[in-house]
Amino acid sequence: MSQDVAELVEPYLSEDPTKWSKLASELRWRRLQLLLLREILLELRNLNRQGLKGEEAAE
Repeated sequence: MSQDVAELVEPYLSEDPTKWSKLASELRWRRLQLLLLREILLELRNLNRQGLKGEEAAE
């Protein structure tokens, strides 16, 4: 890393409430996306398990 860590964090130390509001909004959006993706994953796993059980019963 060629830059000092103190220099790297400077852009994130703004006191501008607009920037923090925008960041908070982005974080909430990303969290919502992760929650939805997790729910989709859990539902797909559940469907996969049900499909495997159905195949075992048919054999």
